[in-house]
Amino acid sequence: MKHIFLAALACGLAAASAAWSQAPARPQIATTKVDGTEGVYIFRNGNHQALFVVTRDGVIATDPVAYGRPTGGATYIAEIRKVTDKPIKYLVYSHHHYDHIAGGQAFKDAGAKIVAHKKAKERLAGWRRAGADLPVLLLPPELEPAQIDFALAALA
Repeated sequence: MKHIFLAALACGLAAASAAWSQAPARPQIATTKVDGTEGVYIFRNGNHQALFVVTRDGVIATDPVAYGRPTGGATYIAEIRKVTDKPIKYLVYSHHHYDHIAGGQAFKDAGAKIVAHKKAKERLAGWRRAGADLPVLLLPPELEPAQIDFALAALA
């Protein structure tokens, strides 16, 4: 009985391995429009993803996922530029985790206003005080509580 179980397990693993090897590899960088929406896109960088919305007045982007990817923020902006040439008005940090904000400098350089929950700056500053190895520009002086003029989000 033990041999039959092991043989069945081996066959199952072999079949699964063959199926996985035939699955197409997902590209490192991909931007896709969200089906059924107007101007909403998902940006993927490896296993990380973010969202941006193109409005009639500009772009609202979230979470510049670039942890471990020094050019991740610039890559995200380049993907946005493939969709629109409208200005990037806002970059929204969904929360204070470093993997969600690591690419913020590129957006700041592009003219985006960086906004986050009022506790995000405080928590990030706490990490720095605790000796975490965070880039100097992680806490831009204009980071402020999320007060976006959501009239901007009215889609054209």
